Amino acid sequence: MSSTVSSSIDLNAEGKATGYLIIGDSTNNSGWATFNVPIIKVKNGVGPTVLVLAGNHGDEYEGQFAAATLAHELKASDVKGRIIIIPCLSQEASKAGTRHWPTGVNFNRSFPGNENGAVSDKLAHYLTTELFPMSDAVMDIHSGGRGMYFLPCSHMVWAKDKKQRAKMFASMLAWNTSHHLIFPEQPGTNPASLLPGEAERQGKTLFTTELGGAGVATFETTQLAKDGLKNALRTCGVIDGAPKSRVELGLSAPIFVDMRGPNAYHSATHTGLYENIIGLGKAVKKGEVIGLIHEMDHPDTPAVQIFAQQDGVVGVMRGFPRVTPGDVVAVIGKPYSSTDEMPENI
Repeated sequence: MSSTVSSSIDLNAEGKATGYLIIGDSTNNSGWATFNVPIIKVKNGVGPTVLVLAGNHGDEYEGQFAAATLAHELKASDVKGRIIIIPCLSQEASKAGTRHWPTGVNFNRSFPGNENGAVSDKLAHYLTTELFPMSDAVMDIHSGGRGMYFLPCSHMVWAKDKKQRAKMFASMLAWNTSHHLIFPEQPGTNPASLLPGEAERQGKTLFTTELGGAGVATFETTQLAKDGLKNALRTCGVIDGAPKSRVELGLSAPIFVDMRGPNAYHSATHTGLYENIIGLGKAVKKGEVIGLIHEMDHPDTPAVQIFAQQDGVVGVMRGFPRVTPGDVVAVIGKPYSSTDEMPENI
């Protein structure tokens, strides 16, 4: 139990309530202060508990819209169990239009948190020790952020355990996106520091998305967030109605893009402005030019070419054009019509 974060509402009480997670803080302007994160609880009888989270990164907006809309529209009579909603985890980052908090913290690298740390650490600790344990499923809605633009997708990290993998596949399909991206563990990142990594470690059913990016929320990607969220909640059995597949909705079958290849990630080699040459979802061949880095201070200098390191389709492309060496500019994966076609190991 956290001694530095509390909820202003009773999360176990029946009915609908809106309040705040109250986090102890101390600022230059107020030695005794609190930092308040909005939280909504809707409970009706016995059933699963689903935790809906958005705004993990401040510049990813579709989830924030979808979670806020759900919080406004949901009635207790719609629910069979309990839904807890935090429409924006990273409030200060969202207000600033940035991925990270003003302190420089990436909230999605803050787990399991620290009860006596900074505000972000205290919030991560509360999720880890209070909200995750009481939840059966966790939904962490992302959308690429300013830096990248994804094929709007639900996605997962490949699991070695086949039972766990099947569970993750089912969650991934529930969002009804046209594409599903399958990733390895993030390069250079401790998976235990990630919000979904902690939820998965605790054995929770996990739903994750990347619904676009480049800091832009279109009508289409926002609607995908809202529709996918409701279908995922139906899949959990926590709201009325039966979940529907893409086929039942009259949509094309989804495409699975395997991003686990050793040459999937492509990075900038120079400083400049990156120009995408190949669009999202387009097929590429190894050796094909996928982007150009322009040195704008010296227009007489030819643009630096970035070449595809493997065959596949562009699953992720650059959003924000300004790059420095090491910035990822594209991720290329191999498409499959079924997960059964995907190799066990790469």
